[in-house]
Amino acid sequence: MNSMKNKRISHLLFLVCCIFFFKSIYGYEIFIYRPYPDIKPFSLEKKIHVHGEFFGQWQFPSTFPSYNDLSGAEDRWNYGFRNIIFFTERTSFQAQLVTHDDATDRSKFDWNFTLRHLLSENLVLVIGHDSNHDSDHVSLIEGRRYYVNRNYLGLGFPLKRGNVYLEPFFWAFLHNTKDRVHLDLSGKDLRQEYGARVGFWHKQRIGFHLQIKSQADRLFSFGRAFLADLIIRVKLSAWLELSTGGGYWQDMKTSPLGNRKKFYKLTWGIAIPF
Repeated sequence: MNSMKNKRISHLLFLVCCIFFFKSIYGYEIFIYRPYPDIKPFSLEKKIHVHGEFFGQWQFPSTFPSYNDLSGAEDRWNYGFRNIIFFTERTSFQAQLVTHDDATDRSKFDWNFTLRHLLSENLVLVIGHDSNHDSDHVSLIEGRRYYVNRNYLGLGFPLKRGNVYLEPFFWAFLHNTKDRVHLDLSGKDLRQEYGARVGFWHKQRIGFHLQIKSQADRLFSFGRAFLADLIIRVKLSAWLELSTGGGYWQDMKTSPLGNRKKFYKLTWGIAIPF
């Protein structure tokens, strides 16, 4: 029995490692605070129980561009899913896919994979991989094909009181990360992100989910740009939620090309949790 258990865990760990370091696969983790009181971890159940949601949203108005090189028409429709698996009571794995549509064509798709291990009540280890791929377009930066590939290692500091969840976080990007600071992509390689997540459910019916983070090209330095997302969910039933919110991405400092750009969006959609 122990050998079978060890073999299953080994296969899962191998799959996770393949996912994190498979480079041909920019997205970032969408933050939704959703407590799971009835966790059924693989280590105890010997079965994989998947939690998560399917979602779709219309973005209007929106100035977020369609492609990896931050060009193209406005990003108008998003569809995707988030899956969460609990390996143990302290270790979880999330897979997320977001597809982008400019109202005419599918323009891009983003992957995010996050492994979280709770070291203590208020300290979590985070290992992540984000990547973007254009669908029918080739993004070029300095004459070379460009897509975003981010691998990072960091810490989160979760705090929970009643229905309120707060998590300051910090992570550093590994040497094989391909992403740049500044919204015209003229800056240096991205080296760190830090920020905070705040989640709150009012009477378990209306949820507010806020994520703010700063992007920097040096460790332990002030950011060159910041990104903020707010998602509001209204539960209509156990399997259907209305979703609205917005996003804002702005340069905090002038880029090497003399630009100081910003993008914004409002979102309207639904989610189907499971």
